[in-house]
Amino acid sequence: MAPIFKSGAFIQQCFAAHRLCLSLKKYSGTEKILLACSSCNLQHRLTLRGFSGSVVGEVEIGDTDKRRLGGAGDLTRCAAEHPDALGVSEMDVLQEFIRLRCAECRRVYELQISLFETHQR
Repeated sequence: MAPIFKSGAFIQQCFAAHRLCLSLKKYSGTEKILLACSSCNLQHRLTLRGFSGSVVGEVEIGDTDKRRLGGAGDLTRCAAEHPDALGVSEMDVLQEFIRLRCAECRRVYELQISLFETHQR
């Protein structure tokens, strides 16, 4: 059994070196999300603390009430209907957040992470 590393360093390195290879592998509406890197064969399991979602170009930046569009339900639907369109667009492990963007429906999901875990496939 491969060791599990509880650090954000591995996903940060994946994102910095080959961000286009980092994609959503699994999300089922729980507090866990699985990202996979096709380049280095690592899987990153993230434990969510919270999140919000918005549609690019639909709302003004300062309007926080309109920016929140249901989050979990939208992400679950997006992950089920077109998982290949979801990619990591921004991240900061020190601030403990990851931003996912869906190329198909133009939604952006800002995930607050409480635990980063990485293991080899």
